[in-house]
Amino acid sequence: MAVQTTRTVEELEAYCARLRAAGLDAPWSRPGPLIPPKPTATQARHWRWRDIEPLLFESSEYLSPHRGAERRVLRLHNPGVPERTVAHSLVLAIQYLLPGEVAPAHRHSPTAIRFMLHGEGAFTTVDGQKCAMKPGDLVLTPGMAWHDHGNEGGKPVYWMDILDWQIVRFLENLTFEPYPDEQQPALRSPGRDIYFPWTDAYAALLKRAEQAPDPFDDVLLEYVDPASGSSLRPTVACYLQLLRPGSRTRAHRETSTAVYRVVRGRGTTTVDDQTFEWEPGDFFVIPPRARHAHANLGTEPAVLFTAQDVPLLKLLRLYRMEPAD
Repeated sequence: MAVQTTRTVEELEAYCARLRAAGLDAPWSRPGPLIPPKPTATQARHWRWRDIEPLLFESSEYLSPHRGAERRVLRLHNPGVPERTVAHSLVLAIQYLLPGEVAPAHRHSPTAIRFMLHGEGAFTTVDGQKCAMKPGDLVLTPGMAWHDHGNEGGKPVYWMDILDWQIVRFLENLTFEPYPDEQQPALRSPGRDIYFPWTDAYAALLKRAEQAPDPFDDVLLEYVDPASGSSLRPTVACYLQLLRPGSRTRAHRETSTAVYRVVRGRGTTTVDDQTFEWEPGDFFVIPPRARHAHANLGTEPAVLFTAQDVPLLKLLRLYRMEPAD
């Protein structure tokens, strides 16, 4: 039952002005619900590798990694996100190094996850652990871990970086610190908690494919911390997904955001009223609560790498998945 008042609109406006002057606000003074719904900034989007690749190669004509411009990267920009990142919660960039180049050592509060895309001779050193990166390898760089990159091969290399920068930024805890030298010493081999070789991950994916298919994902394998069995980080989880020839997954919705890279194969993903026809190297993003389904109607298996903000939503008890057939 509404409370009756004899105050005029003008008196209410004057009262609200006094509230603002005192550093206060009365949300009930405005029409609408107390907690209004907010649409996601992230839009469904598809980036084709054939468009990205020549621009990536051209970037070396404009920048050499050095102090002050430490990383030659191209970030995927979602048109709905003001910060020019791939999604509201995640950043995806492609990093490119020529033979002999070094990306100087530094550290920062956001976590970074590297997934190697192309080339031989690339490495990342994380807190003294030197990780050689071959195509398909994953290297975890936890927040505030010293890290530098290099290319000891004879041809260019590139990989993708996934960061939880947007989440850390929202919490107003972004920090950055350069290392005293260009590179840190490589003191030991990488531990199993930061280095995940493609050979091991892909073999585990094929083993998982021996089980009954998941109706929503066909075959899905999460990278996990070997000690705890939990997601790689509290803010982001990474997966390999196998879509077998002829497979069609059931449409569903999730409250999480998913960013995909096509490792091999061809197929389609329908996100609400859009259908993306993807091929090797492409990227695409699925926003929260969007209806989506995958299909592989070809004769060869398709493999997708995906990063998602599922762990954070689970910690907050906000993660939901529901069929949307």
